Amino acid sequence: MFGRASTLHALLALIDPRWTVADLGCGTGETSAALAPFVARTIAVDRSGEMLQAARRRLRDCASVEIRRGELESLPIADAELDAAVMLLVLHHVPDPAAVLREAARTLKPAGRLVVCDMLPHDREEYKKEMGHVWLGFGDDQLRRLLAGAGFERPRIVPLPVDPEAKGPALFVASASRA
Repeated sequence: MFGRASTLHALLALIDPRWTVADLGCGTGETSAALAPFVARTIAVDRSGEMLQAARRRLRDCASVEIRRGELESLPIADAELDAAVMLLVLHHVPDPAAVLREAARTLKPAGRLVVCDMLPHDREEYKKEMGHVWLGFGDDQLRRLLAGAGFERPRIVPLPVDPEAKGPALFVASASRA
């Protein structure tokens, strides 16, 4: 009656309203738009000028969102500026996930939270040519090593329920705190 994602959007109210949160690899700004009403400040970062133009259009009425162009390996964010950061379906595109996670850790306050949503391991090699994927998903042990090496602790990795209408590989969500 209220749409498939209505209850999930309501859960954003669990986020501390005083927080500054970064949407790393923001693309068209969909996640930033969802976060903006629930936090003090959102920083949306992407390397693609085309994606940032789309994000600017989507976020034009969100005064608390700052849009910044930058690389995930060298974020335009100060040390310990963030309370939390999210990377949704981004990590599989980067050549060096360890460097990206270390850089995310640099921008987080002590005990700041990182949330990563990406694909579980799969065998769809065509994604490399068709969509520029570098990695064919991430396994639990691999992700735990990457997070620990970047300075995160207490990782929690949860496979997400598979949507029967989805055409892509299964997803996971991982969260961890900066040490």
